[in-house]
Amino acid sequence: MNIGLVLAGGIGSRFGSKTPKQYMSLCGKEVISYSISALLASKTINKVIIVAQEEQTGPLSEKYNVIAVKGGSSRNESLKNGLDYIYKNFDCKNIIILEAARPMVTPKIIDEYISRLSEYDAVITGQRIVDSLGKFGVHTVDRSEYYLIQAPEAFRFDLLYENFKAASPITATNQQLPENSKVYINFDFINNHKITYFADLAYCEAMLKGNE
Repeated sequence: MNIGLVLAGGIGSRFGSKTPKQYMSLCGKEVISYSISALLASKTINKVIIVAQEEQTGPLSEKYNVIAVKGGSSRNESLKNGLDYIYKNFDCKNIIILEAARPMVTPKIIDEYISRLSEYDAVITGQRIVDSLGKFGVHTVDRSEYYLIQAPEAFRFDLLYENFKAASPITATNQQLPENSKVYINFDFINNHKITYFADLAYCEAMLKGNE
């Protein structure tokens, strides 16, 4: 079984609205609906689970006809809650983790990540750094040695579950795996924009309309 997990527990402290960004309207639909719809339209995903604030679990489950479980006080705690729920209730082979605030994901991308898990332990989204990069106390930095890590990220479930710790300060999920794990980095998902600030809604709306 392949499971899609959507992390939607954030409160959006930088967003500047009483309504969390994942529930804002984007082209007439909730931001979170884009991740859910992509998973439901995927050819490889068998079950969709959302991790959200407790008061949202009931409404989300009813509205989108998916499983919703309570999140934690951090991204890692929320992810661990989701992993624990899957471990207790399903025989999961592969998992793909999406963030509700990244609405540009498509079923094609999801299916590609899941298919690559036949060869790799993990598949992550990478973005090359195109601006100059600085480091405190260092005069020059070679940006080609670095890249950004984003969701979506897919894993062989057993390997992730055995190694993931909610208390870890590591924010890149794949970095909790053993160092010898085989990881594929996808640099081709270049429009994987995350809604962080209010103006990002207009930016994503323009990109979505451009894809129509």
